[in-house]
Order: sequence, then C-alpha cells, then structure tokens
Amino acid sequence: MARMIHSTGGEKIEALRRMLASRGMDAQDFEIEEDSHSGISQLLGLAGGILSVRRRSTGEIRVYAAGPGSTWYAAICADLDRGYFRSATPAAASRPI
Repeated sequence: MARMIHSTGGEKIEALRRMLASRGMDAQDFEIEEDSHSGISQLLGLAGGILSVRRRSTGEIRVYAAGPGSTWYAAICADLDRGYFRSATPAAASRPI
C-alpha cells in the first residue's frame, strides 16, 4: 500500500499563499497540501505530485498537477479568475438550485 506524505510548507505553497493575499483573500482560510509520494500521483504519472487546495469557509476543493513543466500556478490563477474559491454569500446560499 502506498504511503501518503503531505507537506504544508515549501516554495509552491508559499507562492500560492502570497498570490492569495495579493488578491485580497485570507490565506489562512485555505488548506494547501503538496503530495508528491502518494499512489495516486504515481498512478497518474505525476512525478512532481499533486497540489490540493481547499477553502475552509466554503469546503471547495480543487486538485492540480504540480510536477516539472506543469502549469499549476497559472491554473489556480485561472480558476480564481473564473470564480472558483469565491466566498459564500448569503444571497447565493439561499438561491434555489
């Protein structure tokens, strides 16, 4: 069975925290984990692992390939531009689906 190793520090995570702060978001509201040794990342052939981002206040989770040559930073920026990780608003929460 594969052993999962998570890192909560490192260059990728610090770069992401700075980017969130520059966009006016509270970096403490985000749980960011870099997993470079799990069976899932190896199965998918992701040598650099996976970067998982979760916004605590909304529960939204997105996962990005974080290996050499990946565009994880640009992908997260694009997701933020598209409205992912937006904070929940009372009006949006009460709208019928």
